[in-house]
Amino acid sequence: MGTYPRRLALRVLGVCLSGCCLVGCEATGDRTGGPDNREAEPAVGRPMTLVPRVTSQGITYRGIFTHHSTDQNTDQSTNQNVDQSTGHGVARFAGIPFAAPPVGNLRWERPQPLVPATNSIDATQFAPACMQTGSGLAWYHGMMSRVGVDPSLMQAPDYAEDCLYLNVWTDLSVTQKKPVLVFIHGGSNTGGWSYEPNYHGEALAREGVVVVTVAYRLGVFGWLSHPDMSVQNVGLHDLAASLRWVRDHIEDFGGDASRITVSGESAGADNALHLALTPSMQDMIAGVIHQSAGWSATSSLSRQAAFSLGNAFVEHHVGPKGRFSDLKSVPADALLASQQSLFSNHYFSPIRDAETLPVTLENLIQSGDLPAIKLLIGSNLNEALMYLSADASLKEVLDERVPQAAHAKVVAALGLELTERQQLDRLASSLQYTCPSLAIASAVTSADGEAWVYRFDRVRDGFDPIGAYHGAELPYVFDRHDAWLPTDQTDKSITQALVGYWRAFTAAAGSDSIKTAVPRAKAWPQWGPTEQILQINASLRVGPHPDAELCRVLAKTGAL
Repeated sequence: MGTYPRRLALRVLGVCLSGCCLVGCEATGDRTGGPDNREAEPAVGRPMTLVPRVTSQGITYRGIFTHHSTDQNTDQSTNQNVDQSTGHGVARFAGIPFAAPPVGNLRWERPQPLVPATNSIDATQFAPACMQTGSGLAWYHGMMSRVGVDPSLMQAPDYAEDCLYLNVWTDLSVTQKKPVLVFIHGGSNTGGWSYEPNYHGEALAREGVVVVTVAYRLGVFGWLSHPDMSVQNVGLHDLAASLRWVRDHIEDFGGDASRITVSGESAGADNALHLALTPSMQDMIAGVIHQSAGWSATSSLSRQAAFSLGNAFVEHHVGPKGRFSDLKSVPADALLASQQSLFSNHYFSPIRDAETLPVTLENLIQSGDLPAIKLLIGSNLNEALMYLSADASLKEVLDERVPQAAHAKVVAALGLELTERQQLDRLASSLQYTCPSLAIASAVTSADGEAWVYRFDRVRDGFDPIGAYHGAELPYVFDRHDAWLPTDQTDKSITQALVGYWRAFTAAAGSDSIKTAVPRAKAWPQWGPTEQILQINASLRVGPHPDAELCRVLAKTGAL
């Protein structure tokens, strides 16, 4: 899930920018044996449920065993410790706290270590999502209504300030250490949650990956900037704290702490890459998967602009003589309500900061100083389409971004055979996602890193109004196709391939090279001078990126 990020005219787009002890099982219910006797039988007529347990640093986490489900925010639990259909024992540990609740005096502070009140944590239920206006749910409803699906099929979770929790999916029947995929949800840094339907990690766990999905503070709670704050980029600090938890605990869940891939979609991808640029995090991250973002390669939020908004926020709530610290006593609902008006045209981005982002991504690319990371990156064919208003004008975007003298050349590069709306979709998608993503891939390659690039083109039956939309690849990557998504054998084949690619990249991300980290069925070459990518549609195709020449034209005009 992700909402359209920024820069293009709002009226044109018609949208408001407003993740030791031996793993074991515990049987609950009446039993004839002791508390740790897994051979015990339940009393006659009374069911016994086996509960997966993991003990890490003196804390025991109690989860559930799962099997694949298309339910919205839940996996189906089973009454057995191993799924007999596959021989695997995939367990889910949900709602694990990775920091102290960021409430009261800890609002806008660096996430603090959690001091558990007990040595046992119930990890059977997801925790509330971070405070938000409902933009995450609105994204789903907007997408569903455009293709004739009842929006009421998607419901929101509970929201709270106490929200720094993560979720783990792992196959307990596999004893060797497994690679780890940490996923950061999207939502313009104002919405979304870590257990949206398409983010559940069971399918990848069955393929030998430990999946962790993480929460972070959103909107003004996570991305407000002010000169009197003790730390900037609070949301990045939250993500860093979650990654430290993974480093310190994941081996007890069967993971390999030396093979942690950080991934995300939309704002989550932007955050994943920024996390990889955070000095204290660089040695923890073996690889980055970056889905449908890129805008930070060509634009940055200045400290001055961010601080100006922060000062206005303080004045709005506590008056012209108020202090930033006074905001900590303002009710969370009041802060959230004012966010919608004071920040309606603002995109919450990280700012340059000595601790978390000493140099912006834009400047790192311009200077050629991007670190040599291992990167899987891509975008979707129709990223912008579902955000275009009915009266969206190609001329308006051209006037905003392209010099008048270059209009004809850009229109020709877009494709004269396309309708105006198709041209506008291609232009907006390229400006915000495709071209910046290719710039990132090229910068990684120039820094002696390794990059693999994809474009996702698959359009589901009946989804022509939104095409291969922003977020369309997520159900395939996680093998989580909602019941309301039309899914045929072609979609299942694509899913099998993408799960394989993501697993392979994650498995090899900590090694010296990931050149062999692709399924044998279709070699996926690295990004380089020939601009070869994996084009994902009804069939998988390797060839030059179809938008590479358009990106060169846009770059020469100064539009990027």
